[in-house]
Amino acid sequence: MLNPKSLTFVVLTWGLLLPSWLAVSKPGNKAKTAVIKTAKQKNRGFDLSKYLRWGKVKLGFLGFINYEYTIQAGKTDNRFRLSRSYLTLEFKPVRWFESRATLDVHQNTAGDWDTRFKYIYAKFIAPVHTVAITMPNIEIGLVHVPWFDYEEHINLYRAEGPMFIERAGVLNSADVGFTVGGLLGEKLNKKYQEEVSSKYPGKYGSFAFGLYNGAGYHAKEKNKNKVFMSRLSIRPLGPVFPNLQVSYFFIYGKGNTPGTLTITPKTGKPFTVGAPKWMTHLIFLSVEHQYFTLTAQYAMGTGNQKGNKLDVNGNPLKFKGWSVFGEVKLPWITSSIIGRYDWWNWDMQGTVARFMAGAAYHFLKHSYVLLSFSRESHKNDPQWTAPKWGVQLSIQADF
Repeated sequence: MLNPKSLTFVVLTWGLLLPSWLAVSKPGNKAKTAVIKTAKQKNRGFDLSKYLRWGKVKLGFLGFINYEYTIQAGKTDNRFRLSRSYLTLEFKPVRWFESRATLDVHQNTAGDWDTRFKYIYAKFIAPVHTVAITMPNIEIGLVHVPWFDYEEHINLYRAEGPMFIERAGVLNSADVGFTVGGLLGEKLNKKYQEEVSSKYPGKYGSFAFGLYNGAGYHAKEKNKNKVFMSRLSIRPLGPVFPNLQVSYFFIYGKGNTPGTLTITPKTGKPFTVGAPKWMTHLIFLSVEHQYFTLTAQYAMGTGNQKGNKLDVNGNPLKFKGWSVFGEVKLPWITSSIIGRYDWWNWDMQGTVARFMAGAAYHFLKHSYVLLSFSRESHKNDPQWTAPKWGVQLSIQADF
């Protein structure tokens, strides 16, 4: 049985698609549209058709299917997982406006399947193309935060597992608020966009910043604090060597906990503190090429989105970590070889080190099958007496 969110999405989808289908299916409608468009142009004195793009409705699906086998201290485990299942509707009636709704079907801790919104926003795009800035835009609603959409279009292997700072528990990829973004300079030439990447193709980089509730997309806001996030990505050599980018990501706010917390330290004397501070600094270097991709990043700061990384006195823990990723592309056999190493430390909670290597076969442009091997170890964590070894088969279905 469909829950209210699923039913809303289905009704909205057919409400948008059915009129378009009926209009296209009726004979003579093209001629009628041309007459109406001509009349409107004459009446208004300008070419309205260049601002209208009716029929720009897209349905999309993105799913991650995984099978993982692990062994740790002589104990084995294996399971199938559906780690991501997104259904997306995008509608762009005019050049300067678009909207998106994405449903996320996921399994909760009880094993039941729930449906929630991952994104639902309106996006306004200014038709600006200059040597300084191109296509400035704003998303309002349940929107992308400035970082993950950028990183996931460089490291394409989200199906294997979360990106670096998400895996470490700093934040997730969407929140309620607004995001302002745009490209620095004009767009790169079509050859680069076709052979390397068409995402964030500003000649000198791109930017994004915004203000958010700070709870993420699957938690209720528990205080009145708003979190500021920003990203600045620079191509230091511009169009001479656009493959190189240097990025800085910044977060400032408070963790998503109530305005006061009751903490009982080891002394047994309770006291109250405010919501913990949350600050993040991240430096990211990337080189994208037709035949390879390399990234390196370093993060440091205090606290996290959930506000649950605290010492015995209720103060937010400091963190630091680094990660490297590499991909060798083999287009003649539509395959890739990848590797990644993460190192992360929360003060007083130990260190996590994880290595992953794998091989992927690509099909239908954005879909792939990935076979990967991993080793994860924890220091100063009594629950981890031995490293965990894993083999995982991942399928990304993206249509």
